[in-house]
Amino acid sequence: MSNKKAQFSKQTLQLAQKYAKQLMQKDVIELKSDDDKDIKSDDEELNIEDEQNEQNSDQQEDEQFEEQQDEEDDNNVDEEQENDDDQDGEQDQEDDQQNGDEEDEEENQDEQEIVEQKEEPKKQKKIKIQQQQVEEEQENEQNDQESYQEEEQQNDQLFETDLNAIMNRINKIIETLKQKEYGKFSREELLNELKKHLCTYYGYNSDLMSHFSSMFKPAELVAFLDANDAPRPITIRVNTLRTRRKELAQTLVQRGVNLDSVGDWTKVGLVIYESKVPIGATPEYLSGHYMLQSASSFLPVLALAPQMNERILDMAAAPGGKTTYIAQLMKNSGVIFANDTSKDREKALFYNLQRMGVTNCIVTNYDGRKFPKVMKNFDRVLLDAPCTGLGIISKDPSIKAQKQMRDILKHSHLQKELILSAIDCCKKGGIIVYSTCSVSVHENEVVLQYALNNRHVKLIDTGLEVGNPGLLKFDDKKFHPSMNLAKRIYPHVHNMDGFFYAKLKKINHGPIKEEVKNEPQKPLVMTKKMKKKEKQMEKLRQGEARKQQQQQQQQQQQ
Repeated sequence: MSNKKAQFSKQTLQLAQKYAKQLMQKDVIELKSDDDKDIKSDDEELNIEDEQNEQNSDQQEDEQFEEQQDEEDDNNVDEEQENDDDQDGEQDQEDDQQNGDEEDEEENQDEQEIVEQKEEPKKQKKIKIQQQQVEEEQENEQNDQESYQEEEQQNDQLFETDLNAIMNRINKIIETLKQKEYGKFSREELLNELKKHLCTYYGYNSDLMSHFSSMFKPAELVAFLDANDAPRPITIRVNTLRTRRKELAQTLVQRGVNLDSVGDWTKVGLVIYESKVPIGATPEYLSGHYMLQSASSFLPVLALAPQMNERILDMAAAPGGKTTYIAQLMKNSGVIFANDTSKDREKALFYNLQRMGVTNCIVTNYDGRKFPKVMKNFDRVLLDAPCTGLGIISKDPSIKAQKQMRDILKHSHLQKELILSAIDCCKKGGIIVYSTCSVSVHENEVVLQYALNNRHVKLIDTGLEVGNPGLLKFDDKKFHPSMNLAKRIYPHVHNMDGFFYAKLKKINHGPIKEEVKNEPQKPLVMTKKMKKKEKQMEKLRQGEARKQQQQQQQQQQQ
């Protein structure tokens, strides 16, 4: 059945209302009693007749209304049947479609099965083709790897032959420079070619190579570069606060260590050639019986010559190798102020001081350039200044490519400021030792010359014979004649890390005035030529003095 509402015309509605009124009137008539019927008047009978007529007319209308309603009901029934027939037809169509779809699906499945059966050999062929392609790719990769390895081997061989050719060319250029038979080329062209070959063979940048070539002759330069590539021997310093050198040597030999003494100039140094145990993890090392330290770093402490019960400043102390050596020579007497600007580096300083049994040290964290504002009047000051490390290239080969001339000049400026503050921290008549692990002239002789020009100090003998004398000339620069009292350590000469150290004595406080700077300073060590020149100058001065006296006498006589 449909859910549509039945719609009636206005006439049917009016007939329904009249029919409802008649029903109401019938109910009223029936409720009346029989007594009322007997007492009815003629008027009421007439009214009854009228009412009956009206009832008859109403009945006719009702019959018409019922007929119309029956017709409408029949129409509605017909519409509902039509709707039901439509719905049944739609359901039948849907059922037919579902059945058709099922049949189509079955047909499609059958067709897919047929297609799959037909495509199976094709898929197998594709899989085989893909497998063949993968195998071919793998074979190609293997062939490429083999060819690449062969090319690498060929390149290595060519590289070796090229290096050998470069080295042969270097030797030829050095021989021609020695013989001074340049041929078609000039000396400058040969030197430039030599620099290029040395840069490619040893891996230096051109800026650093030009700096080294200005310091060394060509043959010595090659020896210096070879020494920088060779590893330095491991050296240790015996801590006499805890043990003796003989006892430590015996225990290390028992542990499978092959060692020997560093030299006659030190009583606490040992060279280690071979070891079956790690030198930095033995019980003796952990208990502070020795310190891993390069032999060249012994020298500034020996030049400082600290005495017992003195007040000493180590301006750049970390990691503590030189500080612990000073405490060892002082036998834990007096006071050592170990200063460093880096808090991270001071951790290693604390550890080494405790491990080595140092008890007379105070650790501070100040900028060395501002330390004179903190405290002064030290008996001795050690300044192992921060540097570019051009003397320890064997330990850090990255210096070859990284360091340039601008880095050298930056460190030189910092070193000049530090050496002035170190001199200001020292008392009058005190000792200052300046050292670096660099072979650059700008970080060594230039800095010392700056200190001599700006403070009342003089260079004195270090008391050690280890090392070459300092340079008196470099390029267009001339240094004070006493600069030869400083010492230079070269790797190719002394088989130690490159190093520089010098000893200064403070004469007076304060900076030098400009008038005093211009006056010539007398050297401490006089050569024969210098003595002859001084005698000649003295004779000239005496002759001028005599002439002046004679002129004065003649004037008085007149």
